[in-house]
This record gives sequence, C-alpha cells and structure tokens, in this order.
Amino acid sequence: MPISTKLTRALGITHPLIQGGMHYVGYAPLVAAVGNAGAIGCITALTQPSPEALQKEIRACKALSKKPFGVNLTLLPMLQPPNYDAFAQVVEDEMASGQLRMIETAGHFKGLEPFVIRFKAAGAFVIHKCVTIRHAKSAEKVGVDMISMDGFDCAGHPGEADIGNWVLFAKAARELKIPFVASGGCADGKQLAAAIAMGAEGMNMGTRFMATVEAPIHDNIKQALVDGDEHSTTLLMRSMRNTERVYKNQAALKVLEIEKEHPGDFSKIGHIMKGDNYRRAFQETGDVEEGVWSAGTVMGLIDSVVTCQELCDNIVGEAEEVIKGRLANSVTLVSDDDEASKAPPKITPHFLLQYTYTDNVLEKRIPHRAGHLKLAGEFKSAGKLVMGGALGDLTGATVIFRRKEDADEFVSQDPYVKNGIVTDYVVKEWSVV
Repeated sequence: MPISTKLTRALGITHPLIQGGMHYVGYAPLVAAVGNAGAIGCITALTQPSPEALQKEIRACKALSKKPFGVNLTLLPMLQPPNYDAFAQVVEDEMASGQLRMIETAGHFKGLEPFVIRFKAAGAFVIHKCVTIRHAKSAEKVGVDMISMDGFDCAGHPGEADIGNWVLFAKAARELKIPFVASGGCADGKQLAAAIAMGAEGMNMGTRFMATVEAPIHDNIKQALVDGDEHSTTLLMRSMRNTERVYKNQAALKVLEIEKEHPGDFSKIGHIMKGDNYRRAFQETGDVEEGVWSAGTVMGLIDSVVTCQELCDNIVGEAEEVIKGRLANSVTLVSDDDEASKAPPKITPHFLLQYTYTDNVLEKRIPHRAGHLKLAGEFKSAGKLVMGGALGDLTGATVIFRRKEDADEFVSQDPYVKNGIVTDYVVKEWSVV
C-alpha cells in the first residue's frame, strides 16, 4: 500500500522520495529511472555546460519516461557565475508539457525570490533546500511550496551551523508553516517512518541514489560508497565558511593539508577542487582517489548497488512495516482496573524459512536473482514477508514470514528453489514477545 503524503499528492507520484540534484550524477537516465520507480528525480542544471545542453537533457528525460520529474538549480556566488536567467528560461519553457513539475532550489545568488516567482508563475512546485530553520523561514516568506530540511549528515554543503537531523526536523515541524521533507543521511525505510513521525512529508536522498544500477557514474565510485562507512567523509573549506562534506580520499586529504597551511585561501586548493577532476573520476577514470567529490555519512547504511525500483520499493516497504507493525503495536491503552494489563505478554508466532545455498552461489544465482527479488518484494508488499536476507558468508539465507502457509507458498514459487540454488530448506515456528 503506497504511503500518501503532501509530497506525493502535490506531485502525482507514488512514493514520498526525492532524488536530489547532484553534480555529474543528475542526468536523464537516473532521473527517468527514479520516476519510473514511483519517486521523483532532479536533473542537475549546472552540471550541463549551457542552457541549450540542459534543454537537451530535459527532453532526453521526457523520452525515457512519462513520469513527473524535476530540475535542480543551485544559486550560489561563483568567480564566473553561469547565466542563471538563461537556465531558468529553459526550465520555464520545458514546463509547458506538465511533466517537469518540480524545481529544487538551493542558495540565494542575487536573491531567491525572483526565481521562485517566475517558476511558480510557470506552474512549478518549488522545494528549497535549507540547513537552518532561519533560512527555511526566509524561503517560506518568498513563497516556496516546501522545504528540503538538510541536516549536518548530508553530502555537499551542510552549512556552518552543524545542526543534526534529530533536532532540525523536530524544530521544522514546530516552526514552519509550510511542509518539509527530510534530507541528509537518508537511506532506508526506518528513516522514512521516523521522518514522517517527526512531521516530514518524505525524504530527499542523494548519495544513496548514486549507488544504484542506473546512476550514470563509474562502477568504482559506486563500489567505494558500498565499501565506505559513516567515517569515510571529511569536511573541506571550513576556513572559508563554505564547508563541503566529501569522500575522504587522497585528494581531499591533500586539500585539508593545504588549507591548514593557508586558511581561507581558495587559490591554493582550486587546482584540486576544480569540477573537471570530479567529472573525470565519475565519468571516465573511476579513480576514487582523483578529485574532490561529494558523499555523505549515509555510506554507513549502503551495503549494495541496486536498481532504483528495488531501492524505492524496499524503503517504502520497510517504512510500511514499521508504521503498521512496530509503531502501531507499541501503543497500548490501559486503565488502572484493566485486568488484561496483568496478563502475561502475548506471544506472536512467526515462521522462519532457512535456506541452504549451493556452492558458487554468486555465479549460479545471476540468471534467477531478479525473479527471486521480485517475488520477495511482492510478498513483502502483501504483508506476508516480514524481513530477510542472505547470510554474510552466502551459505544460505533466512526469511521471516507471518504464517507457515506464506513460507510454503514462497518456497513453491521461488526461482532459487526451482533452479537448484537452494539445496535444502526448513520452515519452523519462531515466536517473539
């Protein structure tokens, strides 16, 4: 069952998930895949070398998907600023079909308000990214429709206030008059359920979408995100009050060393920080040590490269399980004279399916893995499957079902069983309080 929020209703999407703008990542193939998965993605305007190139990328996205999508336009002061007006005009022109519906803005170069006015006049739903409540209130005043509340966990520019999501989201729910989505460090369904509980209308993710099959970046970069953890980032340009959270590689460590010797002097690090190094690593060499590139602490929650469809379905499925299961079952109405409160705790039976895999499972499962994962997704969406996964050494897997009949039905349909990937299995009752 889909999770309906102000975000999904405003944009006509199925899942309350946004793929935010990312340099050298936010291209048409990824954005279209995100849209086809039921969420909404953003083409990154300033990754394109010109307004004409942006228009071409937008039209490529329209050719790949008929689902709603967005464009990210970051308005920041630069040594050689792009022609923001020309980029904005392309966005306005391409909104006529109704498929380009959302504009994600960030920064405030020459003032945010003129851009908000023109985008909204063209029919856009404008989401502005902020790292403090003060900035969010300012954006609220100029007329944006929603805030992307970006905590200190995020990749890219977390601001200078260093406020974590736990406080930021709770305060946004108290003080903002317009809705907001959670951003920074987001990757799974438990977080989506928590974000909704704290007042958010969904999640905005960047780094997690980089580790998808459709992300148009080198596989080495994706693997680095899987191999990394919450300790694999560092903060650059703090001395310039333009902090950026990036992947901790040799290039980033060199920048830290130079910045320590020459605080506040960008000219000393510009040759390492330049965007072409970033682009080359992502699009050509796959050298994870080359260039300075954004990544978030959410690496600690990324353990595989999956399709956008799998990612969105897994996140929403897990969130539904938390909301309908753990949260709903945590609330008990008890009066002082309620005899039931004195009864022993209720034991809820579940059923454990334990698989034993054949040797060389990594290679043998390849032709059947998509069907296996699809079946698991269908059972989870239907509320039959609670959770599960392969053992760390890939000798087998464990899956929890609500009923024995569900486990038996799953085994009878599983391509892994039908094609000899599973050599043995057992279903047994597993009771939890």
